[in-house]
Amino acid sequence: MSDNSSLDGGKGHGEVMAVTYCLAVAVTIAVIWLWVNGVAHGEPLPVIRIELKEYRFSPARISIPVGKPVVLRVINRGRTTPMVTSPYLASLDLEVEGAEMEVDAPRGIKYVKLRPGRTAEIKFTPAARGTFEFVFVCEMREAGRPHSELGMPGELVVE
Repeated sequence: MSDNSSLDGGKGHGEVMAVTYCLAVAVTIAVIWLWVNGVAHGEPLPVIRIELKEYRFSPARISIPVGKPVVLRVINRGRTTPMVTSPYLASLDLEVEGAEMEVDAPRGIKYVKLRPGRTAEIKFTPAARGTFEFVFVCEMREAGRPHSELGMPGELVVE
């Protein structure tokens, strides 16, 4: 005769294994559900939309917090192909999607070039507080003046 009051609470080894298996499956499903539904991903990055159109971009001044990742979504609604350049942004680790770019190693990205009708995303984490110029430079000239003199420079304020 065997004593059923052992460490498994009177249940057979097979029942303990079945309960353990069910708990493992339940925990796995819960973790997968949390991951798929974004709970495990953290908050999405804030997106700042910038529209370009002949000699102007909107907004002309952008404020972002220091030390928090951000996405600049740049949309070219104009007819020209401007280039985005900034010594400050060139000093950061950038992720650029949807645009052509030229890299000036080891200084970083020299400029991002955006053709008409295209959208680019520039992802980065601002590292220092301050007000930094960024310029949408266009290779074209209007009445002998470069487009940057016609209203295309801007400011990136990191607070």
